[in-house]
Amino acid sequence: WHVTTPEFVADLSPQEMRAQIKRHIFTTMGHFHGRIKVWDVVNEALAPDGTLAENMFLKKLGPSYIEECFRWAHEADPSATLLYNDNKVEGIGSPKSEGFYKLLAELKRRKVPVHGCGIQAHFNAAGTGLQRPPTPRMVKEQINRLGDLGLSVCISEMDVRVSKLPPNLRQVAQKQIYHDIIAAALTEPAFDGVWLWGFTDRHTWVTHFYYDDEPLIYDEEYGRKEAYYALRDALSTLSIGGTVGGNVMMDADSD
Repeated sequence: WHVTTPEFVADLSPQEMRAQIKRHIFTTMGHFHGRIKVWDVVNEALAPDGTLAENMFLKKLGPSYIEECFRWAHEADPSATLLYNDNKVEGIGSPKSEGFYKLLAELKRRKVPVHGCGIQAHFNAAGTGLQRPPTPRMVKEQINRLGDLGLSVCISEMDVRVSKLPPNLRQVAQKQIYHDIIAAALTEPAFDGVWLWGFTDRHTWVTHFYYDDEPLIYDEEYGRKEAYYALRDALSTLSIGGTVGGNVMMDADSD
């Protein structure tokens, strides 16, 4: 991930950088061989407009660095499941979600060993425009077309920011987003799981990166919030007696 890459890496020649990336992949995957089955190989390589981000890897190695990383990872552990992960790509209709799909389609066309993808789902309930959370229909259709490429799809880093809403609407909106997005995702065969980016509001990256917020399903005292029960209800749509989709509108968009 270019954001946390040590500064000295930028001083390497292209040849040195390529060798060090390969060494890092083989060393890390070799150490955990047989213990970690799923790897996020390349993370957030796209710019907001859906093109490749102008990070140090692209500048030094060109666009082939993504393909090379997946091929090295597969060579390091042929049994591992390899993922590409990115943000703001959860629903169809935005430039970045289109770029995400096209990147993965091209990797699959080139028979690159990428087996799945993560759509992060860091949502802002008060967002507008491109910052607005996608509708359940948008998420379902994005997962569907990624599945048609032969990829598994997970929601990989979910949390729902609400502090920019009036206090009386925060839990209402958060509850609906957690429930409806997961219920919609679960209707697609390619969807294989949801990971939350933390579990309690006491410890969340949002507070350090953005502002004070309460984006998770447990409050600061480790009490279950309405979002906890919403997520539980969404998961139960696949249980005996459940209704797939949880009666969420998925053939049109509605507030």
